Amino acid sequence: MTIREFLMRRNGQYSRETVAFLLASGTLLTIGTRSFVVKFVCAVVIVVVTVAAFGSLFQIPCPKCRKSLGFVGFKVANSGMGSNNTVPVPAHCPHCNVSFDEPMP
Repeated sequence: MTIREFLMRRNGQYSRETVAFLLASGTLLTIGTRSFVVKFVCAVVIVVVTVAAFGSLFQIPCPKCRKSLGFVGFKVANSGMGSNNTVPVPAHCPHCNVSFDEPMP
C-alpha cells in the first residue's frame, strides 16, 4: 500500500463514520424529544463533531516524518473523489519530500 492509498483509505473511513454519525443523530433527533433546548444542544453537538471530523483530515501526519501534512494531506486524500479542480495534487510531503507513491514505511 502506498502513502497515497493510505491517505485515501483514511479519508474514506472518516467520511463513512461521519455520514453514519449524521444519519444516526439525525434520526434520533427527529424521533426524540420535542423540547427546543434539547434539539438545539443536539444540533450543536452534531455540528461540532462534523467540523472536528473534517478538521482532522488537515491533521494527518506524514508516515515518515510524523509532521502534519495540512492542506497537502487533505488534497491528496481527496484526489480520488473525482474532483476536477485546477489545483494540482501534490506529489510529496512538504517537510521530508517523501513521495506519496512510495510504499508505507
